[in-house]
Amino acid sequence: MGGRLIPVAGVTRWRGSVLPPTTSGRPLAGAGEIELGAVTMRELGVHPGDTVPAGLPGHVLRLRVVGTVTLPSIGVEGADHPSLGRGALLTAHDLYHAAALNLKAVAAGSAAATTLPSALAIDVVPGTTAAARAALIRRIIAGRPAGTPDGTYPLNRPLAAEVTNASGMSGQPLALAVGLAVAAVLSLALTVLASVRRQRRELALLKTLGMTRRQVRAIVAWQTTVTLVIAAVAGIPLGLALGRWAWQAFAGTLGVVPVTAVPALALAAGTVGLLVLGNLLTALPGRVAARTAPAVTLRAG
Repeated sequence: MGGRLIPVAGVTRWRGSVLPPTTSGRPLAGAGEIELGAVTMRELGVHPGDTVPAGLPGHVLRLRVVGTVTLPSIGVEGADHPSLGRGALLTAHDLYHAAALNLKAVAAGSAAATTLPSALAIDVVPGTTAAARAALIRRIIAGRPAGTPDGTYPLNRPLAAEVTNASGMSGQPLALAVGLAVAAVLSLALTVLASVRRQRRELALLKTLGMTRRQVRAIVAWQTTVTLVIAAVAGIPLGLALGRWAWQAFAGTLGVVPVTAVPALALAAGTVGLLVLGNLLTALPGRVAARTAPAVTLRAG
């Protein structure tokens, strides 16, 4: 394809649609069209709407790029095969033609056609039980639709190498976020303590006018709460926007579907926990403010 060897998948649609997800442009509508993985599209320097040559010498087709697709990591073990952002998707008819395979021989089950690995994707209705799915798989395998010596077998969650490598990060992003949040709260506590020390004269004057220790502690608590609320109102939308942008950029390098999920309950719980933790850590500055001696402070001022 364009002077490069590109792993491709050819699809034949029966009932419904179980095609790999299209992330931009549109899915395949028929022969003469092709979808490319995000990485392959960048390597070839093409965009949806462009036309690319694909096929062995003497069997080159001019295919129109209609979209960007995330490809399944399915193929012969140890051989090159499509995976996430690398490769292309076209109709099985175009694939056989580009691979110089005779369509009649393919229909008759020729040896050349069976060298191409085949996979059958089935979508089941919502609510189908695991037992029903297992029974369906057993019926399909018993029918031996592949017609090859190795027979037919189920593929259990074939994961691309990029996904496996990325999953090695495990909970590191969450640990980093928690660490940053704790550091921010500790910084707030130190800031409030420094603010209390700077405002000793004002606090002493308030106590002289009749304010109780409890009311002084309440002033410090409200100061902390207002600061945290302002930080949350400004930081949460900004964090969501930056997180969405960062994930889409990371997903784009892998070629996966850039789905962004916002855990609303966890986000709300974290915000409440931040307010509670912030006020607990500012208990010491509040106690310092409450113990301010009006006479000594004002005389020193």
